[in-house]
Amino acid sequence: MGCPVFIIFGVTVIRRALTIFGLATVLLLGESSDAEQSTLIQNGQKVPDFSFVTLTEDSLNIRELEGHPVLLNFFATWCPPCKKELPKLEAELWQKYNGKGLKIYCIGRGHNAIELRKFAEKNDYSLPIIPDPDRDIYSLFAEKYIPRNIIINEHGKIIFSETGYNQEKFKVLKDKIIKIMED
Repeated sequence: MGCPVFIIFGVTVIRRALTIFGLATVLLLGESSDAEQSTLIQNGQKVPDFSFVTLTEDSLNIRELEGHPVLLNFFATWCPPCKKELPKLEAELWQKYNGKGLKIYCIGRGHNAIELRKFAEKNDYSLPIIPDPDRDIYSLFAEKYIPRNIIINEHGKIIFSETGYNQEKFKVLKDKIIKIMED
């Protein structure tokens, strides 16, 4: 008599687990689709024109960087995935390719220079950080979601764009940068 109850209970637990798994999959796929829909740029297009000032007060226009591959990283200081990705950008890309042609700029979406200077000092970042307090730069590329990485080739064309962070995504980003730098 106890066995049928256990089987019914077990089947119910399995059904609930499958339902939860299915909902999680739909949510994840839906977020990916939403992230794609919130992206305002496409691979192959010329990078939108913008000017910026880094925390070290270097003033540039993105067009001045033509002739070099560029990695733009959009982040926020409060974003957990961003906080995991930034140290890897610093150690594995900036430290390796700084001075070798690759330009990397991390753009603090919604942050001013004072906030970002404190954040950079606290985390001992040396990579160029750009304040974007009103999201003027970010809004040229996307409507929402960070971290967001964009690779621009030496001709000023977008060749790669991704949203989110995990080890696999970072490996893809890193491999693309390595390929660019070795070509």
